[in-house]
Amino acid sequence: MMPNLGMFPSRWGRIAQGWKWALGLPVCLLVAMAGHPAQAGANLLKNPGFEEVGPDTHSPPNWASRSESASRGTVTDQEPHAGRQCIAIPANTAMEQRVEGVEPGAYLARCWVKSKAEQPVTLLLQNPDRPWAAYTCAEVTVPSDHWVQIEAFCSLDRRGTLVLALGGTSKDFRFYHGTPGEMGAAILADDCELFRCEPKTPPRLVVWDAKVDLAGKVAQLDKDRWSPVEGQSHIFAGTPVFQGWQLAGAVRKEDGGLMLYSAQDQTLKPRAVVMPSPAFRVSQCHLVHTNGRTGIQVASENGGRAYTAWVSQRGVVSIEARGVPQFVVRDCRLRYGLLPSFVGTDICYAPQKLPGLKQISIPSTQWFVGLVDGNDSMMVAAWDTDSQAVALGLSGEGENRIIDSLSIATDRAGFSLSLVEHPRLWHQEALKEDWLGEYVPIGWERPFPARWMGQFFVTSGRKPAFRDPYMDYSFPIADTKTRMWGTWFEDWNHYPFYFDGPRTVLHFDKKFIPNGDAFIYFLEPAAAELNSPCEIVEEVLGREKAAALFDFDGVGMRKLRYSTPNEFIYDRPVCATTARLSHLKQGDKQTVGVNLATHLYEFIREIRGRIDQYAAFFEQMNGYLDSQQKAHPEWQPYFAELQALVVEAQSKTNGIYSLPLATVEQRIEDMKQLLRAGSGDGFDCGKLDVRGPAGTQDDLCRRYNRQVIRLFETAALNCGDSPEKAAIAKHVWDESRKVLRQPTRWESRRTLYFFEP
Repeated sequence: MMPNLGMFPSRWGRIAQGWKWALGLPVCLLVAMAGHPAQAGANLLKNPGFEEVGPDTHSPPNWASRSESASRGTVTDQEPHAGRQCIAIPANTAMEQRVEGVEPGAYLARCWVKSKAEQPVTLLLQNPDRPWAAYTCAEVTVPSDHWVQIEAFCSLDRRGTLVLALGGTSKDFRFYHGTPGEMGAAILADDCELFRCEPKTPPRLVVWDAKVDLAGKVAQLDKDRWSPVEGQSHIFAGTPVFQGWQLAGAVRKEDGGLMLYSAQDQTLKPRAVVMPSPAFRVSQCHLVHTNGRTGIQVASENGGRAYTAWVSQRGVVSIEARGVPQFVVRDCRLRYGLLPSFVGTDICYAPQKLPGLKQISIPSTQWFVGLVDGNDSMMVAAWDTDSQAVALGLSGEGENRIIDSLSIATDRAGFSLSLVEHPRLWHQEALKEDWLGEYVPIGWERPFPARWMGQFFVTSGRKPAFRDPYMDYSFPIADTKTRMWGTWFEDWNHYPFYFDGPRTVLHFDKKFIPNGDAFIYFLEPAAAELNSPCEIVEEVLGREKAAALFDFDGVGMRKLRYSTPNEFIYDRPVCATTARLSHLKQGDKQTVGVNLATHLYEFIREIRGRIDQYAAFFEQMNGYLDSQQKAHPEWQPYFAELQALVVEAQSKTNGIYSLPLATVEQRIEDMKQLLRAGSGDGFDCGKLDVRGPAGTQDDLCRRYNRQVIRLFETAALNCGDSPEKAAIAKHVWDESRKVLRQPTRWESRRTLYFFEP
């Protein structure tokens, strides 16, 4: 009997705690992987051990065979993992259970599996109503004749449904999900679980009065010497010190700076200093309580300026200023700065790519994530409005160049800061060209399961061209080797990142050359005892405003309007539909054949609408940039680069619009007449074939998607010399995000859900 891999303290996983790697891991590594475990909630699955049996053994209560399965599962009393029974799942067959009313949060699915042969087994966990926001397809290779536990991780951003599916998948499933493996032999399954990660309640917020001025020298929490502060008000005699979960802070009297630390037991690790600008000497610090919040009010020597640092139990500091136009978060030592965008891609500020600059303005996108030097911390900032000016300060040279400050205007509203702390929290990896075509495991292993992102510069190795990608992308890391058509790259290609157990494997096709560094990070709720960046933003801005900012529904594929039956065979791209027509039986020509032909036109019509949407965007953007250039002629080089991208995109629609939709519709009507009158099996579209215009449209959608992303990346990365220019980049960002919403399946998205719309 194999050991219970689920007992290891790594608890959560988007992919199996695979037997091949788990048995070889040293104990110290297993402990390191544990981090800060989260508590498991109740098992949400009904009949998880298949002990209940319905009218027949093929239908265990609460479970069903997936519709595309080759056969049906059968309850058996042979070799259960526990209890009296388990379920036998034949080859190419999967069992599933649907769980309604699931609350937002991070979820783990686990199942025990015993296979007749070493082979891949699929574990799918998703919200079927919103798979673009909640989806994990893990394909796990299991050994023969051993019970092993496999896992999959998924998070929900809102209340909804989760479906767990286990077993083998159909050819169509594997084609559209990009997974290569086939479960060719039967398996046994038992003791399935689905539970929510229940974060532990953080310790209560504690505030101390050091009674003396510590003069900015705070190395540890000296709880025995300091006086805990309680009650509704308090005037600090010495340095105010606080701790909220992993965050600690102290106020410096000489300049009003708020020193922030990560708290590890009683030891404090400096992370940043939040400075009012201009600085002021502190006359007095007060403890304040209002509406259930606790804060430290810091007043200047004459009382004319002040700020309150509100501290939450979960380690978030919110700055509310009076008479202070700006704050500068100094000494933060960030290797990378991110402006996250779930629609499109994250904007990455890499100091090494910005030589010679001491300060750059950035678009005011309302949240920022910094990857702290040392790889064990992330700094998260969120501000109240998108009209607050924000800038980064840079220092150092070469590999030692860092982002050392973040400035935020506070003349209109405040801002908040927090830290995410964990060993190996993010990773940087230098890419090597000799990795081309290889699957290369790197040294970094994920410290806890989450929706990890891999970011790197994508290029074909040639000069920038409309057909080729030439920009930074943020890729969600897959849970298995994945092959796909189009999207980020042209033609068929293999996905660049995936997890094999805890290992991270990189792969590069000839279409995208390893170039520079990649780095890996996460943003969404994770299976660890920490606040994710998204959860911090939700706490600061409120759930409703944060949801609008994240816009997860913008990642969902556009819904196309068809009159054909709501069946999978009528909802495929033009090439697949045309291929199906070529093998059509004579008896189906007047029914299925006519429906398929109707679908050809409707599919082309709908994608033409997407092209129209992009054309309108580029027309509007051209007008906006032209007006801004007239208002700011001194910024002509900045506008010229953006306008060149817009003009290039506009020149690509000529071939599309040279063939009117009415001509396509007439071809389809002629095709229907031939189908109704046809004899014999098969159908050759001949001169009526519409794959040419359809394929051109599909390709143009993909390339327009990339061009828009490149447009707003260029605008954001080159606006640093002026806050006014950063405001223009913010407008480009906003309009780009609007047009990128709900793309076709050929366009890049921050999801691994590849199904047709």
